[in-house]
Amino acid sequence: MYQERTRTVFVGIASSLILSACASVNPAGLIAASRLDPVNTAPAEIAVALGVPETLRLRDGDAVFRIVFESEDPDARSLVDETVPLLVRQIDDSGPLPSAAGEIVYTARFAPEDAVRIAEAQAKIRAFRAQGIEGQGTLGVMVDGGCVAGPALGALPVSTWLQTNPEAGFVSLTRRQDVFKTLDERNAKALRAQLAPCDDQGG
Repeated sequence: MYQERTRTVFVGIASSLILSACASVNPAGLIAASRLDPVNTAPAEIAVALGVPETLRLRDGDAVFRIVFESEDPDARSLVDETVPLLVRQIDDSGPLPSAAGEIVYTARFAPEDAVRIAEAQAKIRAFRAQGIEGQGTLGVMVDGGCVAGPALGALPVSTWLQTNPEAGFVSLTRRQDVFKTLDERNAKALRAQLAPCDDQGG
């Protein structure tokens, strides 16, 4: 995974609600995100959905989740920075509908061992706060790979939804945004290289 690309945050939640590409954020998503405590929410209760072009096939590990806690000192390194792969599944009728024609939606959750890593990262953040260390927390979800069943993608529009309670539905968080345009040339090229043709062209 490319370090610069991991800084592209499609879903960012903190005490002050940090979100990149704010123009693409839905008001309902802002409300849902503001209710999520990234330090105290159990990993099992966190789920996201990603809408991608229907020719892009996502498999386990093709989307990743990142939790960061940074000191208020701009010269300090991140106190906590954990990235884990996500388990992705094509969504059924109970999930969010595609936001546009030609979009397919996947849900993403943690594998048990990765939920433990996220819980440990949350515990570290709580410990820092208990010591009086102030900082900023961010959650991020990124498309990190996949295969393409068809021509190479000229654009990579991604939509996201958020679920903070297993009994609640998904809330639209960010509108469609071309990921390639959010990256610099080098990282956009690197991501394009990750999106290889599917072996059977059907996923």
